[in-house]
Order: sequence, then structure tokens, then C-alpha cells
Amino acid sequence: MSYQLQIITPQGKVYEGQIEHAELPAEYGFTGILSNHAPLLTSSSGGRLSLREKGGKTRFFSVGPGFFETRKNQAILMTESFSEKS
Repeated sequence: MSYQLQIITPQGKVYEGQIEHAELPAEYGFTGILSNHAPLLTSSSGGRLSLREKGGKTRFFSVGPGFFETRKNQAILMTESFSEKS
């Protein structure tokens, strides 16, 4: 199962895709998000974001501080900065 994720910075939308799992930097540690997760709104202190995309590919990003919300298999991360890591 997967869910839709959008990542938005002040410059606009920088990522959109179907995700099976996300591990994101929350205010006090990391939070793992799978499909059908309970509604959640949390702040993010920034750091390493790990995404397992639909099909199994895992990608890593660096994100700045911001906010994350998920509900009804739709998620959005609003962050100050975003860059892909290898």
C-alpha cells in the first residue's frame, strides 16, 4: 500500500510521489509513516528524510525545519529547505 506525499518549500513544490514508507525528522526524534496512518500533524526540526517509494526504491533527502501532516493517505511536508542525498 502507498500514499501520496508532497514536499513544499518557499520556492514551491519540490517533490511529489507515491510513498510506501517515510521516516522523517520530527521535533523529538524520528517518526515512521506507513499508508493508513492515523491523522498526524507534527513539527520537524529538520534533518535526514528517508522515503521508500512505491516499487521499493529508497531515497534520502536533507530537509530544513517545518511541519508535516498526514490524513486519509495524503501527506504534506512544508519545509524551509530540501536537497537530495546520495
